[in-house]
Amino acid sequence: MTAAVLLLTVTGCGSGDSDGDEDAARWRLDHVSESLDTQVHAVAAVSADEGWALATEKGAGDDGRDILLHREGGDWRPVRLPAAMRHEKGAELAAAQLEASAPDNVWLFAGSLGGDGSDTAGLPGAMRWDGRQWHRNATGFIARDAVVLAPDDVWALDASTPEATAHHWDGERWSDHRLPDVYVNWLSASGPDDVWAVGNRKTGPGDRSQPAAVHFDGEKWRLVPTPEYGSAEPKPDEKVMLTEILALAPDDAWAFGQHTYAVKSGAETHHTPIALHWDGSRWRKAPEAVRAPGGNAAPAHSVLAAGDGAGGLVLNDAHGREQHRPAGGEPYAVEEPEPVPGRSDEVTEEERDQQFDVLDLEHVPGTREIWAVGSVGIPPLRGDAAFSRGAIASYSPAKDG
Repeated sequence: MTAAVLLLTVTGCGSGDSDGDEDAARWRLDHVSESLDTQVHAVAAVSADEGWALATEKGAGDDGRDILLHREGGDWRPVRLPAAMRHEKGAELAAAQLEASAPDNVWLFAGSLGGDGSDTAGLPGAMRWDGRQWHRNATGFIARDAVVLAPDDVWALDASTPEATAHHWDGERWSDHRLPDVYVNWLSASGPDDVWAVGNRKTGPGDRSQPAAVHFDGEKWRLVPTPEYGSAEPKPDEKVMLTEILALAPDDAWAFGQHTYAVKSGAETHHTPIALHWDGSRWRKAPEAVRAPGGNAAPAHSVLAAGDGAGGLVLNDAHGREQHRPAGGEPYAVEEPEPVPGRSDEVTEEERDQQFDVLDLEHVPGTREIWAVGSVGIPPLRGDAAFSRGAIASYSPAKDG
């Protein structure tokens, strides 16, 4: 199969109706892969009609093939990978970070870049799109997460060293910034003087920990106090950590994570979702943010969050359930997209129970639209019916205007 036919445009899957419910909020599938073993794992939205995405198609022996996708004017199409991004040249893009601030400032951070005649072949690095072509950037570190604010303002967390370190690009070179002594894994920023990194800080023997948040105010990084969880009587294997951060404004940021523990040593681990909100002066517990719509039991834990362009949130949890929490309104579920054919030309009865697994979630600048990427299909436990089509979906809020 050639890259030119990897993705199929999906039509007639609008967010309008489901079983006659015209008011249902629903993901709309914009593209799905022709391949039955593909995932789209990263997306960067730069405008209403332009974006980039990165997919991996598995092959025989689990050898993956990376596919770079570009949306222009509404259609997602595969584009040729530069030599430095190709697997056969030595590139490793499985955990690549894809971030952007404008159509001419798109960054892809890779575990390693391939050989293209450069003396940095096989080393960690980044590629930057300037609107016309990709340029190699020798970072010297593996990026755990990154935020791109401008061509001369990029932050990345270092996954290459045990010390908590952030790197900053000023348009000419990378500088190292040692962070407070905590473990941070996730970055978000609302501007150059409002950058957050979250994770956890060790508080006792073993893996015992509490949430941690560090903030860059334009001059330096500092540890910001966060609420603690747990009881006075420690539980076995207990730890608390933040696994997502969303900075919407200097006085509006959200952090999500989980509190895990065992009833007794070696027993099954319990997961409780946690959410924190920053109001400009302090972090507060916000458990309502991870309760399912209608007041039902909370999801296992929220793993992805995006703003909705109007002060609200769209969340995706570990079990593939999405919800929209509009500012000042009641939360409601965002339904799964209409099913797509699996191993036949039409959707079978068994395939109607397929899942939409979201791996990346992003608000489209200047709009109320959210893009989600991942896969649609039937999990491997279902035997011969299993398939995984790479998917790119969009959702535009309607209920809250």
